[in-house]
Amino acid sequence: MKTYYRKTVILLICVIIICAAIGAFFYSSKNGEIEVGLPEITVLETASNVSINPNTYNPESFFTRGEKIWIYVEYTNVSHNGECDFYISLSVNHLNGDRLGFVQDHVTKNEKACFYYFNTNESWPAGLYFVSSNLIDNISEKTAVKSTDFDLI
Repeated sequence: MKTYYRKTVILLICVIIICAAIGAFFYSSKNGEIEVGLPEITVLETASNVSINPNTYNPESFFTRGEKIWIYVEYTNVSHNGECDFYISLSVNHLNGDRLGFVQDHVTKNEKACFYYFNTNESWPAGLYFVSSNLIDNISEKTAVKSTDFDLI
């Protein structure tokens, strides 16, 4: 009889642990939604051109003054039950520290990528440039950053 009770108690403890794990899984994140991970900028590249349908681009890292420089950005973990609400900002800085381009966009569409462009001109000095991106997810209150570079000749 002791063995029967011991097995019953062990089985009961296992059932309680499993139920607690399932409950923690479904109720741990705010508003009953499951956390899928931190927002992440997965791709940040400069390009010579982009296409909207589907989101494609031709990576390029060397440009001449007067050219349009496209910045292609892909991101993940910004959709929360089909809703998106985040800011993305891009800053283009010359190696000497001068900021020659900046854009900030409020995104509420459930998309996986976006792109922006900067028109260069003769006032942009030749040399190495850094593109910094910052994504602020207003729903999860988390951020993501990424950077890349290009040469202007």
